[in-house]
Amino acid sequence: MPSYLLIANPSSGRGQGRRRAEALRSALPDAGRVEVVETTHRGAATELAAKHAHEVDRLIAVGGDGTLNEVLCGLMRTGCEAHDLPEVSRPVDVGVVSHAGGERAFLLWFGAGYDAVVIRALNETRTGLMGMSGLLGKAPRVVSALAGYGAPRIDAEVEGSSVGIWSSVVVTNVKEIAFGGVLAQDADPFDGQFDVVGIPQAGVPGLVRLVARMLTSSLAGAEGVRHRTATRVALRSEGEVPFHLDGEPVGILPAVATLRCGAVRFLKT
Repeated sequence: MPSYLLIANPSSGRGQGRRRAEALRSALPDAGRVEVVETTHRGAATELAAKHAHEVDRLIAVGGDGTLNEVLCGLMRTGCEAHDLPEVSRPVDVGVVSHAGGERAFLLWFGAGYDAVVIRALNETRTGLMGMSGLLGKAPRVVSALAGYGAPRIDAEVEGSSVGIWSSVVVTNVKEIAFGGVLAQDADPFDGQFDVVGIPQAGVPGLVRLVARMLTSSLAGAEGVRHRTATRVALRSEGEVPFHLDGEPVGILPAVATLRCGAVRFLKT
């Protein structure tokens, strides 16, 4: 019988993380050993995943994008990336970003520029509502952060060749991200490539239009936005441009994202 380790963020989902983890534990009556451990600080999920990866058959992240990212990073750190469970799992592409602070994996998206400014403003406090309600509640802080951001130009290289100067870049592995926004219609974590979305300089009104397009159609299809696919993307800037991975602030450019095809396996549900 397979053994499971549920790594739960008790504060996720308005404090419902613990309840959801226990509900999931109860829903696995035919499994082998099922254990729940809780995170206590940022980075704890990575530590727990790295510590226990060799002790269990399956790890499950119970939380938001940040918890999922931390568990992924823990798995990548130990080398427990892909397991031979073809009948119940599917290999998923993973991005690895090299930067001044080292290396860190991402599963969903890597953003530099405008979206990283928004993420940083939202992460100044992790209390209260998250999701769309949290974004609306923190709108004044987000607008202030965007208005004060100088939008330094980003030099982007795709597969080793320069593809232009943009003010914001999103390297996505999935079609849809937080808040129901669509970055690129054809993005697929199983297709062996990133979707790279380059955004021109825009003031707050222009950014509002881009967000509206992302929520109603696709950011990649917006006027002035550039879209292409790649397996390696290098971003640098002469200014200070923040970047995030899976909604977690990480650092400042330069950074290089490289795709690792099928690096982890996800259970089929």
